Amino acid sequence: MATQANRPVRGSATTSNPIAHVAYQTRDLSGVVTQGGGGKELVPVTDELRRALQASVGQAAAEITAEASAPDVPGVMVIRLRNIAVAKTHRPMKLIAEASMPPAGHGEINEMLVAVNPVSLGHLKELIGQRNTKAIRANLSAVDGFEAWNAQRRLPKFLRRLPMEEVLRTLCAVKRRLMIKVFSHYAAATTQLVVERLLQLLRGHELTFTTLDQRVGPPLFLVDMNDAMTPAALAAILQYQGIRHVRPEPMVLPAAASMPGLAVAPRFTTEPPAPDLPTVAVFDSGVDPASAPLGSWVTSRDVYVLPPDTDYVHGTAVASLIVDSAGLNGGHPYFPNAACRIHDVCGLEANGAPESDLIVRLRDALAKRPDIKVWNLSLGGIEVGDDEFSDFGRELDALSDAFGVLFVVAAGNYTIMPRRGWPAGSDVLADRITSPADSVRALTVGAVTHRDNVTSLVRTDEPAPYSRRGPGPVFTPKPDIVHVGGNADARMNSTDIGVHVLAPGNMINCGCGTSYAAPIAAAMAARTWHSLALPGRPYDVAVSPTMVKALLIHSAQLNSPERGMAERRYYGTGLPGDPMMVLYDSDSSFTMLFELDIVDTMKWRKAPYPIPPSLLHNGKLRGEVIMTVAYAPPLDPAAGAEYVRFNVDVGFGTFSPNPGGEPRFNGCVPAEGELGTTGLEEAQVEHGGKWSPVKVYRRRFPKGVAGDTWGLQATILRRAIEPQLAQPLRVVIAITLRALDDNPNVYGEGRTLLAASNWISQDLSLRVDVPVRT
Repeated sequence: MATQANRPVRGSATTSNPIAHVAYQTRDLSGVVTQGGGGKELVPVTDELRRALQASVGQAAAEITAEASAPDVPGVMVIRLRNIAVAKTHRPMKLIAEASMPPAGHGEINEMLVAVNPVSLGHLKELIGQRNTKAIRANLSAVDGFEAWNAQRRLPKFLRRLPMEEVLRTLCAVKRRLMIKVFSHYAAATTQLVVERLLQLLRGHELTFTTLDQRVGPPLFLVDMNDAMTPAALAAILQYQGIRHVRPEPMVLPAAASMPGLAVAPRFTTEPPAPDLPTVAVFDSGVDPASAPLGSWVTSRDVYVLPPDTDYVHGTAVASLIVDSAGLNGGHPYFPNAACRIHDVCGLEANGAPESDLIVRLRDALAKRPDIKVWNLSLGGIEVGDDEFSDFGRELDALSDAFGVLFVVAAGNYTIMPRRGWPAGSDVLADRITSPADSVRALTVGAVTHRDNVTSLVRTDEPAPYSRRGPGPVFTPKPDIVHVGGNADARMNSTDIGVHVLAPGNMINCGCGTSYAAPIAAAMAARTWHSLALPGRPYDVAVSPTMVKALLIHSAQLNSPERGMAERRYYGTGLPGDPMMVLYDSDSSFTMLFELDIVDTMKWRKAPYPIPPSLLHNGKLRGEVIMTVAYAPPLDPAAGAEYVRFNVDVGFGTFSPNPGGEPRFNGCVPAEGELGTTGLEEAQVEHGGKWSPVKVYRRRFPKGVAGDTWGLQATILRRAIEPQLAQPLRVVIAITLRALDDNPNVYGEGRTLLAASNWISQDLSLRVDVPVRT
């Protein structure tokens, strides 16, 4: 696993080569014929299989009945699917419909959840034993077994199988409130009944609690762990069939791996900000009000925390990197000139805060300043799991949609033993990203190093030893990108190899952490958004969080070497270039940004694609194709592993006529048959990023690929029982064709061909202001 530098492999961008923006045209949509893979027996449906499934239902029913404490509230049963039956076309929808078992969400990737009662459970056993239609046989062949969603499933994994008294002692020792999440049922009236019965239960045991309303679905319940929480009260909560999860409320901390003492560093800018610079909201521990260097850059404040609960150290450090990361760090080429002003939101205590407190403050802060479009969150909570997105991550998704903002979130810091070097090795470390870095709408940022020494754990250009890895839940690719966070030795000391930041009292520190990588990326995102929003184009560009995120991810792809999956879980797509690299091309590359609106049952095609002649050799395309796809699909917080409700597949390839004369698409990027693009659902999710709202592809063709007509195709797929889209889904596609031999004619040829086409296009960027240090 050799490390490759985080620098462009070919060519440098220039302001004379703006990326081309191609407008959406409805004529590019056409009908699509869908073909499902269901309706067949995946395994023989024998009498033995039927008896085994009936026994499984009986065991689950016995557990559900034994725990049921509210007779009018349905229980929840898990339908465990075979590994070969995870795709939605194999789901046993006919079986649960005939048994009158409404869906109740989703568990792990191979688990459907259904609402049940004694009557429907009895009916299900009869159906399994007697029904013999083709559809029911196919459904039965997809099922591996049934389980109760019981008290064990409601607890965190580390508390399962413990006696009730030990569970209570552990929860009390944590000294945090109990966070309770109830099921969101298919029928709103059922969900309301679940909430009402839980309220009665909590009040009946004289427990003190508060609720945290959710943008979608029932509220979260936060219950105090005081003397009223007896073993009987806890048992009653865990056995209430309306509850999905019970866990200690997570604490959220600043995401700095180390904050050592003073150090000497190059000077911070003394220039006041230009009046038209964009503003980044820094939701953190606050910027030192007495900081003279930052005084003119902090244009507004929103205070939720006061000393002694904050010392302003972390917030001041983060803000200084948004203003002048390059100046503080000696003009090192990895630090961009991307100065932004600061909106200081002092919302995080220096020693951390309960997650629900931060959510309430963040909601309030966003409502006050919806005009600020990039928000930096250099903080982290609990490590994410495999099967469900965190409450904090889902909250960021909801706030992003409500206010149209991009959250830039630190991936989190791994600072426990054993220390990690590079390569990471085969040991499984507890170094997955922390919430809310699993937010699918956010730009999640890991850390790489820019310096090393004889004692540092890793070398320059490698993932920082504390930087947490992906994937997110359900193999969602995270982090999205990386930026400089500083290096460290085995004691997490970063002297001389860390990142220089401002500290309160007009001092300078040298430290490390993904806390420092995130604000650098946030400044780049804000500058990118600002440039895209400038007036004066032939037609408007609707700047969105999705577009800015896609451009930064695409820039990281262009600016970094191709890496294998194990490396990508630490590097993401790589280190993006400076603001110029994000919006401009080199002479040897040709990039277009497409926006399209796609709906169910339709496919989008854009052809013939303008291929620069310099990339064609004997009728074959010879070069590198790099593609980034991003969209913001509908989300369902109650759906567990199926939180993301729509998937968009995009491919770049050739069109050739089929026997009927209709054009047939032959995908080249990604290639048909490539790992993760065909086969079992698990492989598509793990290796291909299926259902991930961001997809990245790249492929080199050194020998060339033949094709007369090249183009793009996009199709959309929705989850089982998900209704059709009420509005078309906006998809952003950035695609670059790049020469393998640095041919300087590629950009000019591509723009000439684009101008001669009937595509509506314009320059994506009008200008990028790059400050010059005097």
